[in-house]
Amino acid sequence: MLRLHVILLLILIVFTSIEVLAEPKEGSKIPEFTLTVVGADGKNCTIKSSSLTGRTVLIVFYAYWCPHCNKELPELAAAWNQCSRGGDIAILAGLGGNSTRDYDLFKKYAANGWYFLSENYTFAKLFGIEYIPVVLVVDGNGIIKQVNVGEAGRGKYCIGMNLAHSTSGQSGTNTPCEQQPQQQLQSWQLPIPVEIAVVLVIIAFVIIAVLIRMKGKS
Repeated sequence: MLRLHVILLLILIVFTSIEVLAEPKEGSKIPEFTLTVVGADGKNCTIKSSSLTGRTVLIVFYAYWCPHCNKELPELAAAWNQCSRGGDIAILAGLGGNSTRDYDLFKKYAANGWYFLSENYTFAKLFGIEYIPVVLVVDGNGIIKQVNVGEAGRGKYCIGMNLAHSTSGQSGTNTPCEQQPQQQLQSWQLPIPVEIAVVLVIIAFVIIAVLIRMKGKS
């Protein structure tokens, strides 16, 4: 069952997206953005819209619980394998309210050049997203060449990518994603030696046992 805050956020997207962009339209230019994403290799990095010049970009909005999304991601992966070219990237924005499950679905089909964006509803609002799945095909000039809502199929995605390639010129040579240092998990340590902690636990149990016995006699 969807968590309440997810439902509220999706409603927020529907009723406020018109303030920025009524809906993503073919021929319109994508807005500027900076995103912290996870690559198919599991590494964190930052993507800026300014670094995408010359590249064909797929921007995908989906959720793990969406049946149409589950049907379209393998279609998108097949189209990518067939029709993408070096330098292309795909940004998959998970809006399912559960980052782990959204990422699991992403990872199942992720290819080189794919990046996962976790629960960034501001990004979805920026594009006026009201439904999922949505797949936008953007050329190297930042122009949306194709808008796909719902089930489109690999054939249509290939048409969109080929169209974007025809107006993108050469693939971008700049690095699309600036690497970020991986966060290291810090192990938690007791503030006192283990031996002392064990003794204190035993003493606490003894005190509790004595108190229970004294209460029973009273």
